[in-house]
Amino acid sequence: MRQRRPWLATLILVAVLGGLAAYIFLVEAKREPPPEEGTLPTPAPLWEFNGSDVARVTVTRGGQTTAVELAGEREWHMLKPAEGVADSARLNGFVYAVSTVRFSRAVAGVTDLTPYGLQEPEMQATLVLTDGTTITLNVGTENPRRTARYVQKVGDPLVYLVPVSDLNGLFRLLDEPPYPPTPTPPSTPSS
Repeated sequence: MRQRRPWLATLILVAVLGGLAAYIFLVEAKREPPPEEGTLPTPAPLWEFNGSDVARVTVTRGGQTTAVELAGEREWHMLKPAEGVADSARLNGFVYAVSTVRFSRAVAGVTDLTPYGLQEPEMQATLVLTDGTTITLNVGTENPRRTARYVQKVGDPLVYLVPVSDLNGLFRLLDEPPYPPTPTPPSTPSS
């Protein structure tokens, strides 16, 4: 007579369930979720130019405008809020940073710009390149996590989600116009 082994069926069932759990954990959990309809999830550059290609920058928010223009070999000139010499070192760093702006998502098929704050943008930035190309960027509201802002390039139907840190330089141009730093007076020897 054959002896029954009830534990053998349990052992086989546990092994099958363990294999299934390992498959889910190692294979299925690592897969990228499918993108939402109408979105491009791959981070990519917002535009294709170098910082040295920027010849003029105008940033406007409300009634406040800052405008700068390249006046010579990497020398910048303030046009607004008042004409004069600009902090070229700061602006050369700024145009490099602007040329490397990336977006984390792009939404297609947007018919109502209001939820993105782009119907009446909070800020508008216009970049004029040395070849005469003009790029205008409308900057809208922050996303719910407050880590990015919705932006749209004029003439481009996509709405992009750009990290706040990539846009800080534009806001800083308005809040702290790039006037040259005040020189430090030479120290006088004390007697």
